[in-house]
Amino acid sequence: MPVPIPTVLNPGDPSAQDETSFQPGDHANYQAFGGGPLDVDAYAAAEQAFWRDYQAWLAGDAPYAALVAHRDRLGLDLRPHHDTRRLLTCDVALPDALLADVVEDELPDAALYAERITGDPFLRPAVGVMAALAWVGDLLVNRRVVDAWIEDEPDRALASAAHRVDRSPPCLYLDGVPQLPLAPKMTPPAGPPGVYVARAYRLGDGWAFSSKVDLPALPEPEAYLRRITVEGWRLRMRERRATWEDVLRQRSEVVYRAAFEGAVRRA
Repeated sequence: MPVPIPTVLNPGDPSAQDETSFQPGDHANYQAFGGGPLDVDAYAAAEQAFWRDYQAWLAGDAPYAALVAHRDRLGLDLRPHHDTRRLLTCDVALPDALLADVVEDELPDAALYAERITGDPFLRPAVGVMAALAWVGDLLVNRRVVDAWIEDEPDRALASAAHRVDRSPPCLYLDGVPQLPLAPKMTPPAGPPGVYVARAYRLGDGWAFSSKVDLPALPEPEAYLRRITVEGWRLRMRERRATWEDVLRQRSEVVYRAAFEGAVRRA
């Protein structure tokens, strides 16, 4: 059964759900992989201070510089942590229409969840929006919609393709050029024209794009990068080994929603 949609937590990201709730970090992970000087109590206090300013920043009541200070105190910088794994090639395509059908099968009233991707509760979701919901982490209990489908899918070539597309981080593209940093091996040489968020994956001798959501304009690049970067800091509070591509995968709904909201503002 789907997890109930919780109450909106911050007016600065009104379509945010559980991904903006406070999640305590891991002090043992911090010591093992960050090597920082903070003890358990100091680390917990620093996390709470970051959380307060993060919420205020989303609401427009605190500057980005305040978050940078927390980043330095907690040792959250993402550079130069890129995923070094290669993308495995898919033998068959993973159609967005298939993923959209899976979401509709697994999630009653699936369209109600589309604002997690678009930031607009009144926008009728396109096929790419529904496909993007398949990868969101908290719509089913302890698993994603795509995970539930892979377990039961009799066509194992399609299931294998889904596993491989899963490794492909969602990214904002302009005429096929990534607008966020990506590991070189995960960067397609070209792509369709236009502005969109999608997962670029290897298909045969070429590339294809999954969960593709077209946008009316390019979001303001610096503001968009800041939004995703801060999500990276939040993720690294729990896992210091997280790469930039881990952020894009595990915060996929923010990658889409922030791009969509930024595009609407500039359209």
